[in-house]
Amino acid sequence: MILFHTCWDLVYLYGYDWTWYKGTPGYLWQQSICWAFILISGFCMGLPKDDRPLAGSCRRGLLVLAAGCLVTAATVLFTPDSPIIFGVLFFLGSAMLLTAALRPLLRNCSCRGGLLASAALFFLLRNINDGSLGFENLILCPLPDVWYGHGLLATFVGLRDKNFFSADYFSLLPWYFLFLAGFFLCRCFLENRETEFFGKGIPVFETMGRHSLLIYLLHQPVILLLLSVIF
Repeated sequence: MILFHTCWDLVYLYGYDWTWYKGTPGYLWQQSICWAFILISGFCMGLPKDDRPLAGSCRRGLLVLAAGCLVTAATVLFTPDSPIIFGVLFFLGSAMLLTAALRPLLRNCSCRGGLLASAALFFLLRNINDGSLGFENLILCPLPDVWYGHGLLATFVGLRDKNFFSADYFSLLPWYFLFLAGFFLCRCFLENRETEFFGKGIPVFETMGRHSLLIYLLHQPVILLLLSVIF
């Protein structure tokens, strides 16, 4: 993610003409990052240490949600031409709160069935922001235009107005089902007693993982500072 955003700054702020970055390779790279973010976040919600009182999970969800609001405020103030509204942090905070509320129900679901259903719904709804069912270039059927353009709440759910723009947009649909896929994937590991998987780690990545929110909030200002010094 840090490397991807460094390339973004070089291309869009410093004029590097990297066609690969603006094309399919760059898109696949960007998608791999956000898929990993969301899947891993859902996975962490399924860990045993996360089976804590509702208040604890809600506090963490509210913290991430507040960070998302901070990103929105900063981009509206400093980069009004490319604001971030309903960005990935706002989505993750919302998904954490929703999953915390639904945890009693989710824990009673089959982990394999939940994983398959969540993955299937994510692929089915991947194009809902653009007015259809399907995945990327596979269009299964269009959705009625009348469903779209009914304010910010509808936009947050995934039924965005055609004139809505955000430099980073992650609605509840379809992305919450990818989040749930991570949750159920973790439960599958636990059900198979593959707990040794959770005990192996690389120290530098463990440290970054424990401070991932802070890194996310600070990495772009630091990159911009370094680039301004270099150039």
